[in-house]
Amino acid sequence: MRTSGPRTMTATLLVAFMCTMHAGIARAAPFELDWSAPEGCPSGERMLLATRARLGEHDSSAAPELFVRGTVTVEGAIVVLDLRVHDANGEDLGERRVRFDDRACEAIEAPAALVLAMMIGVARSREASATHEEPSGGPAEPAPVEPTAPESPPARARSPRPPPPAGEPTRVSPPMTVGLSGVASHGALPNVGFGGALRWTATLWASVMIGIEGSFETTWAVRAASGEATFRRIDAAVLIGAPVVRSRSFEIVPLLQGRGGILTGDVTGLPSTHDATSVVGALGAGVLGRIPLGQALRFEVLPDVRVPLTRDEFQIRRAGELIRVFRPEAVEARLSLGFAWELR
Repeated sequence: MRTSGPRTMTATLLVAFMCTMHAGIARAAPFELDWSAPEGCPSGERMLLATRARLGEHDSSAAPELFVRGTVTVEGAIVVLDLRVHDANGEDLGERRVRFDDRACEAIEAPAALVLAMMIGVARSREASATHEEPSGGPAEPAPVEPTAPESPPARARSPRPPPPAGEPTRVSPPMTVGLSGVASHGALPNVGFGGALRWTATLWASVMIGIEGSFETTWAVRAASGEATFRRIDAAVLIGAPVVRSRSFEIVPLLQGRGGILTGDVTGLPSTHDATSVVGALGAGVLGRIPLGQALRFEVLPDVRVPLTRDEFQIRRAGELIRVFRPEAVEARLSLGFAWELR
């Protein structure tokens, strides 16, 4: 019977299609992963296995045709992942930056592997499209040339670019915050001092925090014989510390600080025997606590203690007699509460 011809042709086409699909999968470009991440993040081996699992592939001994570089940077409670893909000729095939807000670094393995697999799949499709566009090496039957048709110029060969150096670091700006706080202190002024502080901080290398702060404090008037005295303090500080606890819920950073400023006293009723302005300085230590309230807003609390470097005594004279008004304590304490905004 002659009906077997179409069936044979259909089976032949089906087998050819399956062989073509198998060959396309087998020719998937192998890739090499160059992974850089701080301690506590997934290792390069783990990311390589997770990415292959996403792609449904196994280890291959073939020479890599795609090169992927991944760099992880921890910025406070935010993890930043920079990815770049290029081929063997050094041509960039894509790059991407992914931010993981309020997520521990060790928990980025699954989503990072998914992004890696997607980028590799896109790069492979581009490579396959470029390969299909190239003319086949086998002999082809020349097409008839019309005498009126102009001859097209030969296509320019694409000059390969050198691959980027493997050790080139990815530039990531350090996380910075600007905060405004209310402060209350004891020991620096005659009574409980109160005022405000403006603070700027930056986290470098994911393990060192630096900052500067300016603050103003005053207190209510105190009795000075038959008069009154009001004291005010203005100072600035340099801060440095290292985060010891960092999670999605809070962050704790011990800080060392050096302070310098002026202490002024306004006396009414009687003249002061000394200049009413004194230069003050102090060394101190504190613990900065932060609680995320949103993507960029942070609640901050900073208790600290300070040891003054100078302790000038303020006195007044009445009828030839010196009357002591105030002298700073040997140890000062302060509490700061406020909000900070993270800058990007």
